[in-house]
Amino acid sequence: EQRCDDPTAFRRGMRNLVESARAGERGAFNLRHLKVGEVLLEVTSLVRTHHVQPDPVFTTLVCAIVVLEGLGRQLDPTLDLFSVGLPLLVGA
Repeated sequence: EQRCDDPTAFRRGMRNLVESARAGERGAFNLRHLKVGEVLLEVTSLVRTHHVQPDPVFTTLVCAIVVLEGLGRQLDPTLDLFSVGLPLLVGA
């Protein structure tokens, strides 16, 4: 059961976070401009501030994404995450 103190403020914070993350080069979600670890830190900050109970799988996913971000930056920092990932998500 969730006990978010202010759902409207939480949604607004998440929306602002996504919008600021998209503000990179031409709105691209590429690793050169998008600092995934920093975005996830902001997400966890919003979760903590508004007392949202994250699913334990979410916490594990956050850790995995941070590791993959580092690997991705080493391999191809210009990779646009959505141009590669969206077709995979839609096809699933």
